[in-house]
Amino acid sequence: MIQEQDVSAAAPQVSFRLALAEEARASLEAVRVAQEAARSRARRQTLRARLLFAGSMAGVALAVLGFGPRLSHWRQAHGPLAGAAQPVLPASTAPALTVAAARPAADQPVSPRAAAPGQTNGAPAAATDEGCDTALVRTAPWRLSADACARAFALHPNDAALALAVAHAEHAHAHLGQAAQWARRALALDPNEAEAYVMIARAETAEGQHDEARAAYRHYLELAPRGWHHGEARAALRGERTASRER
Repeated sequence: MIQEQDVSAAAPQVSFRLALAEEARASLEAVRVAQEAARSRARRQTLRARLLFAGSMAGVALAVLGFGPRLSHWRQAHGPLAGAAQPVLPASTAPALTVAAARPAADQPVSPRAAAPGQTNGAPAAATDEGCDTALVRTAPWRLSADACARAFALHPNDAALALAVAHAEHAHAHLGQAAQWARRALALDPNEAEAYVMIARAETAEGQHDEARAAYRHYLELAPRGWHHGEARAALRGERTASRER
């Protein structure tokens, strides 16, 4: 009888312990599930962050590729002659540019800058290319030395690029008349030097020779219809057509 009572008293204790063990296992399982869910969420967030970063880098690359040509066009539009651009004046009908505009260099009045110090009877003294890097024509024409380029041209009188470099140097310092003279020399050596016509057109505009200026602009567009200064040239010719219609 006593043994039966002991067994019946121990049974509730065993059941209580089993319940505690089950509850502990359930808690541990809940903790494990929560940890696994947190790890999965962290992996998703990491993957999302990587995808966003990759997308951002791709967007930057596309933007660079998209704006690169525009930036290049802007640099071209503000290139060698942009800093000294002259305003476009009212236009009228224009005759063709005369042959005298591109007559040989020997017929042109020589700029005082063309003679190097110590020059005698037209023979140049020692010439140097220092200060006359023709690559600067595209990047920084104001850094060109008209004197140095003229001396270099005296040594190489058939080099149209050197004549055009002198023209750019004079133009960058607002010596439009001398720039036009050297531009004509360059054209006499190479009729395809399109930018020479722009310098001639600006000099003619400053002198009030609007017909000659527009003729020079037309020659420029024939050689470089999509050149750096096509907008300026087309604006001058649009002004000519507008004035013609008004008359």
